[in-house]
Amino acid sequence: MIILKGDRYTTTFSDKAYEVAGRWHRDYILMPIEKDDDECIIYSASEIEELLKAGKFLREWRCEC
Repeated sequence: MIILKGDRYTTTFSDKAYEVAGRWHRDYILMPIEKDDDECIIYSASEIEELLKAGKFLREWRCEC
């Protein structure tokens, strides 16, 4: 699975939207879209893939970088 900076995901468990801000070593940093939320989350590519397969993450937007 290819994950690009700028990809956007929505969580089904909290209904929050996150955008891939970049990487920290092999993990991906997802920043919240809401301006008043400053808590980022970090997942590995395999964790993001599992969340997508489980329906806990929905790809909202795919970066056309």
